[in-house]
Amino acid sequence: MQLSEHRFVLGFIALYLLLGGVYFLQDSNLEFMIYVGVIIAAFALLFGTLHITKFPSYILWLISIWGLMHILGGSVQTVDGALFAYRIYPFLDLGGDFYILKYDQVVHAYLYGVMAVVFLHILKNTLRSTGPAWILILLAVMASMGVSAMNEIMEFLIAMNLEHHGVGGYENAMLDLIFNFGGAIIGIILAHTISKKV
Repeated sequence: MQLSEHRFVLGFIALYLLLGGVYFLQDSNLEFMIYVGVIIAAFALLFGTLHITKFPSYILWLISIWGLMHILGGSVQTVDGALFAYRIYPFLDLGGDFYILKYDQVVHAYLYGVMAVVFLHILKNTLRSTGPAWILILLAVMASMGVSAMNEIMEFLIAMNLEHHGVGGYENAMLDLIFNFGGAIIGIILAHTISKKV
């Protein structure tokens, strides 16, 4: 699979990473500069292994949209601070970090829904795994949650090493994991339902 086939999604990613990187650099925002570096590494891995994974364009676009959501989350300012902290609607407000629904939680649910779809594709199309559909679905969700745990570890390390950060505390981390799991479940159900109809 040639990268030229995906020049539009690559151009889209390069544009917002460049703009976001310049913004965070000018703002001296080390936390989000680290995130930009992680996103670049993730996309390098993604596109560098396309000859093996053969991800269809729709998956690449879904992942690229997540990248944009992340860059916007750290750069767009709202009444609550950065967009990541924006409180969309008070479905549940127990004070402090325990607030549902925030933009950050939407991004988490979206990303790990996409990750579950990514792993389902790898299991079915790259590894040619066979067996009951529910086992592949369970494995895809659990793989997505593994990536989710790695993300929370990275956020913990950032919080331990940077004096100024927007990671949040214990309640925020637990809510992140809940939204990650919920997103993975919703994403995999949608992917499985759509694949059965096409």
